[in-house]
Amino acid sequence: MATNDRLVESWDGRDYERHSSHQRAWGSGLMAELSPRGDERILDLGYGDGSLTRQLAERVPRGSVLGIDAAAEMLEAARDKCAPNMAVQQLDITQLAFEAEFDVVFSNAALHWVHDHAAVLHKIHRALRPGGVLLAQFGCDGNCPNLLACLQGQMAIPPFPEALAGFQWPWFFPALPAYEALLRALPFVEWRAWIEHRDQRFPGADAIVGWIDNPCLIPFVQALPADLRKPFRDAVVEAMLSRTRQLDGSHLEPFRRMDVWARKAKPRERMGESQFVNRSGLLQGQWQETMHRR
Repeated sequence: MATNDRLVESWDGRDYERHSSHQRAWGSGLMAELSPRGDERILDLGYGDGSLTRQLAERVPRGSVLGIDAAAEMLEAARDKCAPNMAVQQLDITQLAFEAEFDVVFSNAALHWVHDHAAVLHKIHRALRPGGVLLAQFGCDGNCPNLLACLQGQMAIPPFPEALAGFQWPWFFPALPAYEALLRALPFVEWRAWIEHRDQRFPGADAIVGWIDNPCLIPFVQALPADLRKPFRDAVVEAMLSRTRQLDGSHLEPFRRMDVWARKAKPRERMGESQFVNRSGLLQGQWQETMHRR
């Protein structure tokens, strides 16, 4: 792949699949937090290319999995992976309207595309059956600093400030203390949140450019007039290659991920005072974890 010959202007499930192996690996690791009986009903928020949704379906052979994603372009790639107990549909996460339907709500690398987490977490709580759990991982404070610097730097260079006037920044990367405060205000009976350092070494320019193009640049490219899309894309790519290049020819970008596990109260389970445990140690670099019980 020539790094300057691409311009991805819309979501593409198959292209995303080629360039998101690191995120699938993290999602598979997150899935290890689950211990399903095998008959659960699971909701996957932001199924992407459908690979992790398929893994979830295989873990509940007597249950079922529904995956949702806002991008219609992702449907084809995900449908090709559907198991008999798996379905996918186009639905924006912010439009959840399920009532006590799922034992597990799972989400990997999707919720940082949602700005109002308070509203979405309330909808997730409503979608869970009593005793059901949320397990999610998403970008947080400190995620992809080189990418953000290159994007913001290019957005400040004419003619892009005028062309992107009114553009909404696509990601929400919360800090752990702020997210703890948010979880504390929600009706989950028990929850924990922790940070993982997932620095990613891309083996070469093609690998990191594939990830930059899809999904990172798509919201910016779509917001620009046609004649400015390729110049903006090429400038960001060149800046990123320069900032992340290592002596061995690889490219290194720091990733920071927040993992959240939360449980809805079982019938007749009373919510009392919050109990707090704080631990620190090592997990893929460094991690912080808090556990709260009500």
